[in-house]
Amino acid sequence: MNPTGGSPAWARTAQEVLAEHQVAANRGLSTTEAQARIKRFGLNIIGVETKISRMSVLLAQFKSPVVIILLVATAISFGLGETVDAVAILTIVTINSLIGFFQEIKAEAAVEALKKMSAPKGRVLRDGQIHEVPAAQIVPGDILFLESGDFVAADARLLEVRQVSADEAVLTGESIPVTKSTAPVGVETLVADRRNMLFAGTAVATGTAKAVVSSTGAATEIGKIASLLEETKKTATPLQLRLEQVSQRLLWACGAVVVLVALLGYFHGEGWLEIAMTAISLSVAAIPEGLPTVVTLALALAIRRMTKKNAIVKHLPAVETLGSTSVICTDKTGTLTTGKMSVREVFTLAQGTLSVDQDLQSAAEVITSSVLCSNAAANSEGGLSGDPTEVALLILAQQTGVDLGGLLQTHPRVFEWSFESDRKRMSVACKQGTEILLHCKGAPEAILSICQLSDEDRQEITRNVQTLSGQGRRLLAVAKKILPNSIAELGGQPPSWREVEKDLNFLGLASIADPPRPESIKAVHDCRAAGIKVVMITGDHPVTAKAIASELGIVEETFNGVLAGPELEKLPDSELAQQVERIAVYARVSPEHKLRIVRAWQSLGHIVAMTGDGVNDAPALKQASIGISMGRGGTEVARQASSMILTDDNFATIVAAVEEGRAIYGNIRRTIQYLLSGNLSEILIMLGAAIMGWPAPLAPIHLLWINLVTDGLPSLALAAEPVPKGFLKSTARPSPENFFSRHFYNEMVFVGITISVMSLIIYGFGLKYEDEATARTHVFTFLVFAELFRSFACRSETQTVLQLGLFSNLYHVAAVVIPMMFQISLHHFAAFQGIFKVTYIGWLECLVFLLLTLVPVSVLEIRKFIRSG
Repeated sequence: MNPTGGSPAWARTAQEVLAEHQVAANRGLSTTEAQARIKRFGLNIIGVETKISRMSVLLAQFKSPVVIILLVATAISFGLGETVDAVAILTIVTINSLIGFFQEIKAEAAVEALKKMSAPKGRVLRDGQIHEVPAAQIVPGDILFLESGDFVAADARLLEVRQVSADEAVLTGESIPVTKSTAPVGVETLVADRRNMLFAGTAVATGTAKAVVSSTGAATEIGKIASLLEETKKTATPLQLRLEQVSQRLLWACGAVVVLVALLGYFHGEGWLEIAMTAISLSVAAIPEGLPTVVTLALALAIRRMTKKNAIVKHLPAVETLGSTSVICTDKTGTLTTGKMSVREVFTLAQGTLSVDQDLQSAAEVITSSVLCSNAAANSEGGLSGDPTEVALLILAQQTGVDLGGLLQTHPRVFEWSFESDRKRMSVACKQGTEILLHCKGAPEAILSICQLSDEDRQEITRNVQTLSGQGRRLLAVAKKILPNSIAELGGQPPSWREVEKDLNFLGLASIADPPRPESIKAVHDCRAAGIKVVMITGDHPVTAKAIASELGIVEETFNGVLAGPELEKLPDSELAQQVERIAVYARVSPEHKLRIVRAWQSLGHIVAMTGDGVNDAPALKQASIGISMGRGGTEVARQASSMILTDDNFATIVAAVEEGRAIYGNIRRTIQYLLSGNLSEILIMLGAAIMGWPAPLAPIHLLWINLVTDGLPSLALAAEPVPKGFLKSTARPSPENFFSRHFYNEMVFVGITISVMSLIIYGFGLKYEDEATARTHVFTFLVFAELFRSFACRSETQTVLQLGLFSNLYHVAAVVIPMMFQISLHHFAAFQGIFKVTYIGWLECLVFLLLTLVPVSVLEIRKFIRSG
């Protein structure tokens, strides 16, 4: 909020604003004062999300159709004097509601944690020290430090500027960054012309700035615009919306079955109370009330696993989209490659080209001379500082056992002829014993021109230069010669480089490149196997770019095009869309081109992931199906525009996240199939018994218990199924459209019919040879065991449980064993027998039912094995 009245901050001098906020520019607020101002002015947030109390979440569990129906059944039971039944149903309803309550609280907690991880931050001066704090905790009077790429967290009056411009398009619509200054402007100056202000929600485009916060939260300019949006609404994920549609259709279909069963009961002469209870039982069995919660929890679990793998996904729908990704457009430097230059090969005339993995003793002279002719050096932190190319040469020297400190002590430098762009080389003169040697390194053509070489040797060197350059290497040639000792007597004034840089002895070439990350090569291979195109985008030269892409495995036979930025600039969008599916590499590309590349792929129906780290990458990140920003080197603007943040800036992490997205999609699909096929089998059992004229085989309390033990722990365990090894390569890309495929429904119907037919046979057998209570007990027990054991077959659509490993998901084993123990206990304790209307079942009978339940799961596993074979 704005803490003062009077003239606005932009109409006052910087010193007046500081005095107004009672803050010193060189010390900032104290931590205590900052906390006091949070209490006084509130958090620096605009849209306030209405928090639903835990009590409201709990009460909401009793508003679902299933619970309402069961409460009606409870009332009927009380009315009929069936107090035990009524209490039992009410108890299970309460337990079920509590499970739903804790599941929702857990999912909400996961989403809240996600928001905190991805929340914007700002650098403020407090207690004389610069701290990075959440933007929500920034208060009026805070001293902000900003640089290019930073989001502005609050309206602030500029105190110091260094070539600052700000992108204020989000506030004013002005597409060109606005240059900033510190001079006061008039009170009536419009927002777009307040050059001495930075505004919340905008971004620093260039330069660095120091500013004092003048307004926060709803008092900021963007807060005033957003004042009508008092509350942010939650939106369902695309898959949840699709599930709601399917659930509605299932409800209509099940409603028709309920009516049919009721009519059959009436024609068979059943009383209206019995018909009502049967209808209630069917309704309980039919309504798939747990589907949205399963999806939310599964996505939340996936996000938690991805976070552990260095990928912070900011929104639940992004997990779904990740699994459907068909194209990954990625930066090269630091993502596909290590981001650090290193020597890859060394060439000498005597030994030819040697990899750095080989014995380099024969190249010792090249290495030593290149180190002496270098200005890179060890730093105070124990590392190396200097030009990246020279640092790479020093690292190679260390790897080959060179003592850098000792080498420099025994070869003190006398003179240096620094690198100049016109001659493309540098030279140094160093003492070596009683001699003075000239060491020279630079571009191959610049070194060869001053070396004594035979035509044959010169041609050999040139051939190797061409070969290594074609592989995208940066080449440095090294040469040396002995200088006359008289050069040391020049009184500190070196001779001209023209006098010394001639007639040198060629030593060799150092081949330098930013090498691919080893894990990137495997990740690209996995993408190709999974049908995902990887597109490399870089500012490098096209030859270098294609060489690296080839080494990574990005270039394929029909996907091998290289397009440079100037050529891309000339292509109209329609022609780019025609060519985009064959272009694997974009070189000399600016961030503005990324947006066109994304749109070209999307115009062909592809789901595109795009990486970016700069301010100018934000439009492409927003346009992409999945925008991916860098957590280490990325700007705050890029992070806020993206859907996912890589904390390790590693391409392999993107691929791991895509794999996780596909896996969780599969987990959700199999879990829903498990729940729906179980509901279908219960409906078919009740319908089949009604058609046969038999009494209802399952009471409401039975169906409620079945749904509790099968829809609870096993479904959650299936949603948390770990990603199998090589999963990405073995699966097709999913989408909400093909989620409920013909195979999905065929499998659901097959399972429903198999279990219901076996259940009806068991029930009919019991009615013929036992009493009704025993027959119900048998079908109830069989159905619980069958549902629990069938969950093993739902762990994978292609692999059997033996191939996966029975104990590879211990959560699932526990989710089956625990309910099974409870089920067995129902038949062995008199109190439970009375509540659940079941009879005693001996251990031998339990074993028989366990063996019978292996039939449907075995049939499913055998079908799976045959299909995969």
